[in-house]
Amino acid sequence: MRFITTIVSLALVFLVFYLGLSVVVDGYFDGNIFPNEVTPDSWAAPNSWSNWRDILIVFTALFWVLSGIVLVILLIILVVVALAARRVLTQNVAPAVDSLKDSLDNLRGTTEFMGETVVSPVIRVYAVVRGVRGGIGAITHLPDRIRRRKKGKK
Repeated sequence: MRFITTIVSLALVFLVFYLGLSVVVDGYFDGNIFPNEVTPDSWAAPNSWSNWRDILIVFTALFWVLSGIVLVILLIILVVVALAARRVLTQNVAPAVDSLKDSLDNLRGTTEFMGETVVSPVIRVYAVVRGVRGGIGAITHLPDRIRRRKKGKK
């Protein structure tokens, strides 16, 4: 791509140099850098609306050709950028997402292991202690409950 850009740039520079040289040689030194078949004997400005219309059509056509070339170049650039983004996603992002998924699976396994081996027995022991306290409390406060019931019925 860089080679083609260099060649096109050199061709444009050569064309501009050639045209500039022709203006200098033709205008100042009365030379003829163009072949005789290329230059007309005389040139006059357009003197009718149809001539101006034809010139405008030619410039419009040149504009559309240049616009088409720019559009094709932009489409090629868009495709290249899309392919580069796809390559980045497949080479960099996909492995990172897979690694993150593996880490989350590892964390989930660790959480389940901790829940089964550490937290579950603690909860069971706490539930038994709470149940025993509740049972002892029910037995020790039984006379108070009976007295409250008798007061409530009066």
